[in-house]
Amino acid sequence: MSKLKSYFKKVLEEISWRTHQWNFKYSNFELLLNEGGSTWGLKICVFTINYREYALLSFESRLPNKTSVRKFTVDHWDVLFLRNWLWKMYDDLSDRDLWSKNLSTWESIKLIILDKLFN
Repeated sequence: MSKLKSYFKKVLEEISWRTHQWNFKYSNFELLLNEGGSTWGLKICVFTINYREYALLSFESRLPNKTSVRKFTVDHWDVLFLRNWLWKMYDDLSDRDLWSKNLSTWESIKLIILDKLFN
């Protein structure tokens, strides 16, 4: 029995060691009703990988309360797991626009649309 315990302990330690850098979470459905003070929203099929969320559908907002939130505010959104990919595109385009001012017409149009989505 002692050999079996030490074998399982060794296997569990090996699993722990090989997975110590993993960070993964899955949530099927979340409904946020005044969560965290003032956040309202909905999350469907959310994967969190290395602290970054990817969602099939996610929408979080804050409603006006005449004190800290003056108007309706969208805090987070994601549709079809596209938010992070669109954010990376927006970040690259805005950096290029800031430093080189050398964007094509199509890239300028994309930057305007992405600016509306993220600001």
